[in-house]
Amino acid sequence: MPQRSNSPVEQFNTVESLLTNWLSERRAVLSRYTALVVASDDTPASAQLARRQRGLCELLVDYISAGHFEVFTELLNEAEVFGDNNAALIAGLMPAITDTTDVILAYEEKYSSGEHYPETLRRDLSALGEMLESRFVLEDRLIAGLHNHHRRRLQAPEQAG
Repeated sequence: MPQRSNSPVEQFNTVESLLTNWLSERRAVLSRYTALVVASDDTPASAQLARRQRGLCELLVDYISAGHFEVFTELLNEAEVFGDNNAALIAGLMPAITDTTDVILAYEEKYSSGEHYPETLRRDLSALGEMLESRFVLEDRLIAGLHNHHRRRLQAPEQAG
């Protein structure tokens, strides 16, 4: 876990690095999700499907954990260091993000053991896809409202000069 800085530039750079890694992990989640959807169409009860399911579940937990315990914490620290009053943005988005977490982790709990639920798999995958899409939109709004706003503030002196 990165240490909080009192320097806006240092805190911004910390968050920038975290976001780069985390958004790469997001792409991996989407890739695994897509591969699982395709595999579920071909062979709904295969060992390969179970492996893909476990891989997706592991990646989901890693992604969700990094978001809550690193990225969001550091984004909020960044807002504080920049002296922003983004309480309304944060208050509006974080509960909705937490709601998506609960649904995603319920999916992970159901499917991480390798148990097969062929009668509900397609429905559950569809619901997971919708939840991931909602979550990504909310995360992007949080990033845009905080980090990208700070990026513009840091670039403003350069543009004036």
